[in-house]
This record gives sequence, structure tokens and C-alpha cells, in this order.
Amino acid sequence: MVRQNTDTFISRSPRLTSLEFFTVTPIIMLKLYLLFATLLLTISPAHAASLDGARVLTPEVAQYERAEIALAADPGAGNPYDPNSLALDATVTLPSGRELRVPGFWFQNYQRSLKVPAAKDAARVELLAPVGKPEWRVRFSSGEPGLHRVVLALKDATGTRQSAPLTVKIVTGPRRGPIRVSSRNKMYLEDAAGRSFFPIGQNLCMSPDREGTYFYERILPKLATNGANYVRLWQEYMVQGDLKKEPSPGNGSNAGFPLETVMTGIGKYDLECAWKLDTVSDLCDRHDIKWQLTFEMVVWWNRKMPHRWKRNRYNAENGGPVVEPIDYLTKPECRELAARRHRYSVARWGWSPNLVAWEMWNEVDNLDGFTTEANTAWHRDLCGRLRALDPFKHLVTSSWRDAGMFALPELDLVQAHQYWPIEIDAAQYSVQDSDHLMRPFGKPFFFGEQGMNERFELDPEGRVFHDALWASALSGAAGAGLHWHWNTYIEKYDLYSHYRPLAKLLRGADWPAHPWKTMKITRPSLPVSLQVHGLAAPDRAFVWIHDPLAYRVVKGAPERGPAQAEASVNVAGLAPGNYKIEFVSTVTGETIGTDSQPVRPLRHFGHGIELKPPKFWGDTAARIIRQGRQWPKE
Repeated sequence: MVRQNTDTFISRSPRLTSLEFFTVTPIIMLKLYLLFATLLLTISPAHAASLDGARVLTPEVAQYERAEIALAADPGAGNPYDPNSLALDATVTLPSGRELRVPGFWFQNYQRSLKVPAAKDAARVELLAPVGKPEWRVRFSSGEPGLHRVVLALKDATGTRQSAPLTVKIVTGPRRGPIRVSSRNKMYLEDAAGRSFFPIGQNLCMSPDREGTYFYERILPKLATNGANYVRLWQEYMVQGDLKKEPSPGNGSNAGFPLETVMTGIGKYDLECAWKLDTVSDLCDRHDIKWQLTFEMVVWWNRKMPHRWKRNRYNAENGGPVVEPIDYLTKPECRELAARRHRYSVARWGWSPNLVAWEMWNEVDNLDGFTTEANTAWHRDLCGRLRALDPFKHLVTSSWRDAGMFALPELDLVQAHQYWPIEIDAAQYSVQDSDHLMRPFGKPFFFGEQGMNERFELDPEGRVFHDALWASALSGAAGAGLHWHWNTYIEKYDLYSHYRPLAKLLRGADWPAHPWKTMKITRPSLPVSLQVHGLAAPDRAFVWIHDPLAYRVVKGAPERGPAQAEASVNVAGLAPGNYKIEFVSTVTGETIGTDSQPVRPLRHFGHGIELKPPKFWGDTAARIIRQGRQWPKE
């Protein structure tokens, strides 16, 4: 007989069965469990500890506000800017059960200060000092109230590790969500709640000199106070023409928010510039200003700017993969590096519903060796990747004038740029360009850049800016043209007040709700020099009456014309009925006269109404609506 102990009562009979052999006591089971757990810890102790640093920075936020989670995890030898080397992703489960996959990003916090605290405006110099250690961050926003479950997954060369579930509570809030192409009318925009959105604003691509984020803190309130609601920003910076000077952002030249720079090299990012864009994004939220972000700048790929091309890290002369500028569009390595920057941008700023659009290129047509074929292939590839990656589904656009690019279904918005000599009638030029650029593609269109070719001292009152703004807004476009010369013209001469009357006139207009058509004028306006631009739907209209002789530049000298006291304009295209007419000052936005008329036969000129505005100089405006109808309240 075999001795038995307290650990087992295994029989040594020659007729053992497999079941009898594996019969164990509870004590044996406990020991085996502890042994197995010890082996797991021995195999991957670092893996179990690597995500212990996850913490929720925003346990409770309102709808469409930023939810943020931090993760303290040393990247070791991995590159946190290369998702093939090291990637953090979050799976966010919404109360409805829907899931978002949100990429994470490498983050360094900073504290800003002024080099000379007493300095004012453009004389200020921004300084940044790092705060704490770099770490991972995940940001998202949601329109669903309720508890959101978040699981982090960190992937590196050894495998993928997951965090314990984290929670963020979303509560009801006032924000209306991201901007989309309207489902009611594909030529216009609206927010997630279905409210029409019409961009009015300008470029603020870079801060001048070394003022940094303090520049945006100074300018954005001026825009918001005057009714502007949109700005265009760049991942770009200027470099000195002198090759001996340090080519870093904010070194005395204009600086935007680049990721890769000459100083970081290829595949590494400037976290100071990224932090600055965080700050500007927060400022835009505070002032309820929407924005778009431009990724690629053609100036680095054009030999006409030798100080750029010679410094370009992608240039083969500097050890990069590009021999000719066009190689940047065609080489898989370059596309992959661009896709990584896009991923980082989505991770860091994609949460914001105030971010309207990603702009893939600024004026890609000006790239040396440009071809439509290469450009179309690049946009189809990179836009497709971006759209698949972005869980928040921001609009995608690009710029200059390549029809093949704009025809791609991967692009949501059409954006062109327009410049003219000061002697040209900006209003007429803007309307004509808008018409032929936006009609062929069946997509929302507005100018991403507009402006005259310098000589701003001839127009300190901003008449050229004013005319282009009004003409572009009432051309049928989805937004007013974004003026380019933000610092040397608009800021220098304090022209922000030109936004206010246009914003007041258009306030509450539900653009997608009506089949707007450009205004039909049944006979020449009186006096014959007047131009009439506007939009009409069957029961309402906006009209802008413009006198191009009121202000013009002839042979390098400004000329001013007389005021118009007895102007008359016939407007057709309205359905039968009685109409209320409200004349509006284009200087103050205030009502300066009212009238009421039925649609009736106009002698020799069909059916319509006759507008007789009060005396004006330069231009005046009107909005017309059928009796019994109301303009929507904002």
C-alpha cells in the first residue's frame, strides 16, 4: 500500500484512470493557481505596470467639450510620433453602445510668459517653459449625455497592452456639435443640430514677429466682437532669407503651428508649437470662432524660394528622400510621413467641434513639377487615410485651382484663392470667380484667401476689403471670402468693423432651407454705374447695391465719387405676394429705411419689385421677405 499525505490521495493501483490521476485537493488547486500567476508576472512584469499611470483629467464635461485622459508611460527606444513604432489608441464606448477609436498623442505641457511683462501688442515676446514630464494624452468629445467607457491600448515592439476601463461622464451642454455639409442643401453648411453655419472671417495663419499666442489673444476678441466667426490657421512658419539665421519658429519671423520643422528634422515634432495651437484652439472656443487647419505649404516645394528649398529636410541634398519637389507627392515614404502628421493632428485637435475642416494643401498647384495626375493620386490616398482615421468626421478640403482634385469625392469643400491689383473692381472680380469655381462641383465653396496685391496705404478705410467681403458673401458661396492680409492691412488700419454689418444682415438666415439663386435684375440699375449683387429664394432675398465709382484707384491715386440720392433697382425672381423691404446700412448694420411692395408688372421689364434705397455713398443693402414670413432667430 502506498503512503498517502495530506496533499493527495492518488491511488498507485495498476489500474489507474486518467480521471483518477488528475484528481487533486483544493490545496493543490490553490498552489497551481499561484504558480501560474507567478509565471505570468515573470514573463511580462513591465507590461502589467506600463499602463498603471492612466488618469482621467476630466471626470465630467458637457456635450462636445474636451474630455482628456493622460498616461504616464516611458516610450523607451520607441518613437512616439511613429505609430509603427509606438502607438496609443483608445476605444471609447458611448452610452448608445457605439464605439469610437481615438488615437493618442505625445504631449508636453508648457507655461507661457512675456519676456518683458510691460511690453505691448506686437512688441511682446512670448516665452515658453516646460511644465512636468512629457506623457501620452487622449482627447475626445461626444454629443451623447451619459457615462463613457474608455480603454487605452498601447502598442510597441513587444505587443499590445490594455488599461483597465476608465469612465468619463458627459452632461447636457449648450454646444451644437461639429459642422457638416447640410443634408438639406449640399451647397451649404450646418452644425450637428441642423442650424445653418455661414463662415465670415479671415486668415490668421501665423503670428507676426515673436508675439506667439498673445497675438491671437489680442486679435480673436476683435473678430468675435464684430461678428466674425471663422479663421484659417497653418501648420507653417516663415524662415529668414539669410541662411545663417536660425530657421526655427518664432525666431523673429511669422510663425504658425508646424509639427515638423528644420530643427526637429523628419518624423519628429515641435511640441512647443503644438502646445501653442492648443492655446489658440481654446481661445477660439472661448470666443465661439470656428477654424480650419492647413497641413502642407507649397513654399517648401518651390525653388523660387531658395532659402526654403535649401533648408528643406526632405531635400536629398540634406539627406532626405526627395530629389525633385514633385517626388514629395509620389514617394510612398513621403506619403507615410504625411499620414503620421495627420494622425497626430487628429489625435490632438480632432476632438474640437469648432475645428471645421482639415485643409490638405495650401496652393498645391504651385509645387515645382506639379501634375494633376500626381496631385489627384496623392489626395485620393491621403484624404482616404485621413477620413478613415478621424472618428469625428471633420470636413476635408484643399486649395488652389486643380479641378481634378476638387472633383474627388474625398474632398468635401472647394476652396480657391483670389488676388487682384487695387485698380480692379474687387466686387465684380469676386462674384465672377465665385460663379465659375463653385458651380461645376456641387459642393460648398468659399474663398480660403482673398486680397489685393499690396499698396494698402491707398485704402486705409478698407473699401477694397469691404467690397470683396460683401460680394463674396452674396455670390451664392457657402461663406464669405477669408481675407489674407490680416496684419499689414486689417490689423494695421483696424478694419474689423467691416464684419459687423454683414453679420447683422445675415444673422438667422437658414441657408440650406431655401433654393437660393443669384439675383435677377430686369434692367440696368439707375444710375447705370451701379452694380447689384444678391441672392433670391421664392419668398425672400438679400440685395447688395454697390457703386464701383464711389472709391477707385486710377493711375495710382484714389478717387472718390458722389453719394447716390435717387438710386432705383428692379428685382425679379420672387413669387407673387406682398413683401417687406428693410434697407440696412453697410457701415453700421442698422435699419435705415423700410418699405412694403407687392410683386407687380414692371413696365417693359416683367414682374418684380422696385427698390428705392435711402441716400447712400459706396453701397447699401436690403433684405426682403414675404409678408407673414419671418427671418429665423439665431
